[in-house]
Amino acid sequence: MKLKLIAPKDTVNKDGLGWWNQDFWSLVTGRKMYGIARLNLPLIAGLTPPIAEITIIDENIEEINFDEKVDMVGISAYTALAVRAYQIADEFRRRGVKVVLGGIHPSVLPEEAIQHSDCVVIGEAENVWGGLINDFKEGNLKKFYHSEQKPDLKNQPIPRWDLLRNEYYSTPTIETTRGCPYDCEFCSIKIFLGNKIRSKPIESVIREVEMLKSMGRNLLFFGDDNLMANKRYLKELLIRLIPLKTTFQASLPISLAKEEGLMKLLAESGCKRIVIGLESLSEENLKQMNKDKSYGPEKYIEYINKIQSYGIEMYGSFIFGYDCDDEYVFEDMVRFFDESNISAGAFHILTPYPGTRLFERLKNENRILHQNWELYDSMHACFKPKLISPETLEKGFWWVQRQVFSYESIFKRLRNLWNLWNKTNVRQYDRISPIMINLNANNIAYSHLIINNIRINEEVTKNTKQYETVYEVEVKSSGIEDGM
Repeated sequence: MKLKLIAPKDTVNKDGLGWWNQDFWSLVTGRKMYGIARLNLPLIAGLTPPIAEITIIDENIEEINFDEKVDMVGISAYTALAVRAYQIADEFRRRGVKVVLGGIHPSVLPEEAIQHSDCVVIGEAENVWGGLINDFKEGNLKKFYHSEQKPDLKNQPIPRWDLLRNEYYSTPTIETTRGCPYDCEFCSIKIFLGNKIRSKPIESVIREVEMLKSMGRNLLFFGDDNLMANKRYLKELLIRLIPLKTTFQASLPISLAKEEGLMKLLAESGCKRIVIGLESLSEENLKQMNKDKSYGPEKYIEYINKIQSYGIEMYGSFIFGYDCDDEYVFEDMVRFFDESNISAGAFHILTPYPGTRLFERLKNENRILHQNWELYDSMHACFKPKLISPETLEKGFWWVQRQVFSYESIFKRLRNLWNLWNKTNVRQYDRISPIMINLNANNIAYSHLIINNIRINEEVTKNTKQYETVYEVEVKSSGIEDGM
């Protein structure tokens, strides 16, 4: 049996932004690079019984050969990739190949997904994948596979990283826990993985790290949604990581700033960067999101400096478009980055993913603009914001990117960060990473203009605290005005 597992091309690569990301890291490293290698398909390959010959295709790296003789194709997709996943599935089915769809989007909308496939895996695959393969071999493939029980991670196999073209990825993903105890309105993690924390045996995690190190992979990404969900587990894991001398990045909550012992262990065990979902500078927005209310925006700068004093870069994640966001939110965000000295950040347009409470609320309020899943990528306004227009939301989103990742802003923040690190004896080598991350963000922020053939002359009206942008559009071939 020949099984092909496929990762559809990212939407950022579809419109060219991903090319700029790849091009930057390729220039820096001297070889073609994509970025973080996702865990899902190597894990599915590890779950597959030995009766199957498996290949993994990442469309971001190589083209799909639709005419290759295979017996079954498995495709995993989140919402922004659903349209491309359906196109790939339809193409294989036209050739008589059985197609299985899985991932968070098919799990939330299985009746939609089955229109483009022979079978849909709903939820996590561990408890059903082996049976699905056997059913296929016996000619008895069911339409839907769903386990009511969450899988026990104690029995999880080591992912088949050997099936990836690892030379094209900077960082493999490791998972230690699943589930999230929080219930943020916009998030779909709880729907897919549940709110009860399940942990892998630490010995299994260490074996996986050692295996990746033997493959020359010394930079890792812990893909847990909240690595600090079980503090006792995390402490033991970090102690075990210290002698392995690896480096890693992870996602943690802002409450880490109150955990002196954990911050010290994170630094000692090789953690170089953490991603924290700060989400908003508005208390009212955070309440509507149902975020943890114990750590409000008034403490953000204090906590950022505390965490970064341990030599760990902090990467703050923010969302634009919640109901209290008006036209001033963009300038407020730029000012916050200037004042906080945070290493870097990621900005997102609020996206109402299907299955979330946010989607249901906006749908009931008649604020969903469309269900073109390709645009549900956190870079497009798919709903009507309460206080600003969708166009203002999108333009403000890109305006913030260009301000925060301008060379002037980057070097101001990093100069202050290095002054902090001088006091804590952070190694000179560790200061390179925030430079690279910010320069890559600058590359993407400004390449958005090039992709759309736009030259922008920005004039900021300081006394009214508003920004105005004058667009001089130059479309080389047609002269037709293009939007941002």
